[in-house]
Amino acid sequence: MGGRLTFGLLGPVQICADDQPVPAGPPRQRAVLAALLLHANRATPVDDIVDLLWGDEPPRTARKNVQLHVWRLRQLVGDRLTSDPPGYRMTVDPAELDVSRFDALLESARAAAGSGLSEKAATLYRCALDLWRGDPLADVACLGSFGVNVAWLHRQRLTAYEEYVDVGLDLGRHHEVLAVLDELVARYPLHERFAEQQVMTLHHLGRRGEAVDAYRRCRRALADELELEPGPVLHRLGELAAKPAPTDTRVPGPAGTATRQLPHTVPTLVGRERALATLRDALTTGPGPGMPLCVVSGPAGVGKSALAVRAAHQVADSFPDGQLYVDLRGATAGVFPVSPLDALGRLLRTLGVAETAIPVDVAEASATLRSLLADRRLLLVLDNAYDAGQVRPLIPAGAGCAVLVTSRRSLSDVDGATHLELDVLDDADAVELLRRLGGATRIDAEVDTAARLVRRLGGLPLAIRIAGARLAARANWTVATLDDRLRDEHRVLHELRLGDVAVRSSFLVSYQHLTHPLAPRLFGLIGAVDGPDVTCAVAAALLDVDVSLALDALDELVDARLLDEPVANRYALHDLIRLFARERAEHETGAERTAALNRMLTHYLERTRHAVALLRPGTRAASISGPAHFVDADAALEWLIDERPNLVAAVVQSAASAATARAGVDLADSLFLFFEMRGHVGDWITVDQAGIAAAERLGDRVAQAGLLHDLAVAYFHLHRTEEATRLLRRGLDISRAVGDDEGQARALNQLGVLHGMAGEYEESAECFTRSLRLRQRLGDLRSCAATKGNIGMAYRLAGRYEESIRFCRAAARLARRSAAPEIEANALGNLGEVQCLLGRYRSALHYLRRGLAVAGVPVNERNRGSLMGTLAEACLGDGQVGPAVRYAELAVEAMRRADFRHGEAVALRRLGRMLFRRGDAARGIQQLRLALALFTEVGSAEADEVRAELRARTARLEVHGGRRPAGAG
Repeated sequence: MGGRLTFGLLGPVQICADDQPVPAGPPRQRAVLAALLLHANRATPVDDIVDLLWGDEPPRTARKNVQLHVWRLRQLVGDRLTSDPPGYRMTVDPAELDVSRFDALLESARAAAGSGLSEKAATLYRCALDLWRGDPLADVACLGSFGVNVAWLHRQRLTAYEEYVDVGLDLGRHHEVLAVLDELVARYPLHERFAEQQVMTLHHLGRRGEAVDAYRRCRRALADELELEPGPVLHRLGELAAKPAPTDTRVPGPAGTATRQLPHTVPTLVGRERALATLRDALTTGPGPGMPLCVVSGPAGVGKSALAVRAAHQVADSFPDGQLYVDLRGATAGVFPVSPLDALGRLLRTLGVAETAIPVDVAEASATLRSLLADRRLLLVLDNAYDAGQVRPLIPAGAGCAVLVTSRRSLSDVDGATHLELDVLDDADAVELLRRLGGATRIDAEVDTAARLVRRLGGLPLAIRIAGARLAARANWTVATLDDRLRDEHRVLHELRLGDVAVRSSFLVSYQHLTHPLAPRLFGLIGAVDGPDVTCAVAAALLDVDVSLALDALDELVDARLLDEPVANRYALHDLIRLFARERAEHETGAERTAALNRMLTHYLERTRHAVALLRPGTRAASISGPAHFVDADAALEWLIDERPNLVAAVVQSAASAATARAGVDLADSLFLFFEMRGHVGDWITVDQAGIAAAERLGDRVAQAGLLHDLAVAYFHLHRTEEATRLLRRGLDISRAVGDDEGQARALNQLGVLHGMAGEYEESAECFTRSLRLRQRLGDLRSCAATKGNIGMAYRLAGRYEESIRFCRAAARLARRSAAPEIEANALGNLGEVQCLLGRYRSALHYLRRGLAVAGVPVNERNRGSLMGTLAEACLGDGQVGPAVRYAELAVEAMRRADFRHGEAVALRRLGRMLFRRGDAARGIQQLRLALALFTEVGSAEADEVRAELRARTARLEVHGGRRPAGAG
């Protein structure tokens, strides 16, 4: 059957193809399907199926009937249903079976609820419960022994409803939950937990008479049907509901009428359930040895004030003496932060102190505030604090009070505080916030565009609120309309404004409050850099100062929340703050920005060259005359791996301007050896394409030809041989035109590799030979060794084994003289392959182990994979099946690390065959199927060979009654 299949048990037994129901046959056939799905991905014995269908009295033909039903079901589900003695196996992905999806959603909902993410938990519970189409196994439940399974699934559903209702009550959605409970109680009048929840909800809503009626209905149903009394929980709820409503028993504070200054809470707050729970817990710990003090920090626009005000409203009843609120104006554009003395004056006036009695000294005013609040239960919200010095004098000493502070700075020097760092919203919460503000119908109609829009806004709540408000105010706009207006990065900050609220103004406050003399300039320069992050060393290069000075400026930017430090010594800008930083960078002259970028590029180039020289000594890497940047090859490799995204971005950015193009060309050239070692082919292609464009801009045809060669090697890694050949021939023509023998030799060498891949071994040897002549003329012994090894490889592939051995031995000797261990290892690997072909497996192992010993670490992963693969073949030929399989596995891992898809496919095919030799047929077929997928992906003719091999091996397994693995075909 074509189309994507899904299966359902949460209702009548169901098969769907592309979400359309498919007739599943008569009841007994559907029952067989249900039995198999209840044991999905496991062998279900025929006896178990018979028992489920007929119970204790099966007919004599029961087993035959099962076989017939299975045969018919195979017409519907194909290879998913296989023989697996003593029964059958139904292979189903968890996402394809509603029971599995229900279980996964239920587990995720419970995890979210346990983490305080009540909104998310409610959504997940709702999704889980929406999977149910009726009673489980509704059309087969009356057959045989399905009753146990039905009862179990039914209990799972009821438990999910109980937990869903509890989460809804935690969120305060009593009216919404009550509608669900009314339906559940009507359907399950004997389910005591639903009755408890219904009575409790009605009691909370003040509908006490209805709560008593609900209790009495449940009590009567339990007595009539089961002759039982309600349990203690429901009984106690009934008693509470029957009591008269209590009068207000709050004890007023010492000052009489409580002051309640909290601002209105925002109507929509999304994705902050866990943070709210943390603040509620921290603020309501009650009197104790220390006063609750919470600091909420985070960047501009992340929603600190909205969170704090919502939390304050939620805990207000715990502070009967009042809630005081002061905006300290540490985040207001064009306004100086409120001084501690002015803030103290406002608080003291609110608490009834006469203007003439307010001290004019900060210490005295602070002492007066502490005295007034010593015996009170009062909450103090200090919003938008500038720094710790502004906050400390405002903190009371009484254990009955609590203080909640928001600030863009972390205020880590405020003693005894609980610190909560607020981050941007994840994609799902950001879309939900936009949905609530911009209109559910509009957002649901363009959910993909909405997701793209919130990612463009970096999940920043302030930006999303402005976007949602603009959509709500313009009925003729679609989500795509606003998304299109935000595509131009020069207009983004201009678009993100509404009345007197603007994202740019929010960032400007933090920028204007910077105090370190270098911080504003560094902020702009980082914004002018395209890489995802910078290190302290890069910041020093941009500023042209010592690292210690750069570090001080970076710390200031991090404290001001204009920079993030996601990991130690790596500093990144939020996407919208980056746009603001680029506006700041325009205050620098063009010459100053270019000079800073060139210093950064020089930093990257020097370190890349030094790293490559350590990793690939004797290669084409430029000689290093300056200081050493890395202690060893491992440190060099770690730096290249960490900096790879920045290096790629640096090449692309530098190639776009004639003033920086030279550095871009040199950096692209230097990165070739790293990419050849580690793969990352997508980045490799990006770098070389940018480098070629920069070389063309400079008119440097030698560099252009060299980078065309490097790009061709990248395409070769992707098995895109036609593009690689075209690039090499173009580079070869350029090298000939400018008289560049080295460029010609490199192009001819790689053309030889491509001819070999195409099975054109004589043409391959000819290209290598021409390359060797050029390199001998240049006197480059190392390159001569590599090319002789390649000639030996071409002769091996052509079946000219004695000539291959002669050239490979010569290559190994010359490589040893040239101190080129990688080339020596390749030559020894080729010798090992020849010996395998000649059946001399002990000799092959000798050469291959020598090659492994001299290759060194780190080594070219692609070459390592080739060497491991040949070792596997040699071990197998020598009768060592276990080591052969292990070496074959290592070959797969190496090719995967090198991102060499064709090489990985070859290694997987080899591994599959060796697993068959070891008797592990199921895993062998899995490896062959992976190999087939990769061969097909890269367009290799070997795909047809593997497909035929899979058919043959699978057929043999079935004929001999072997186990056919899931998905094999």
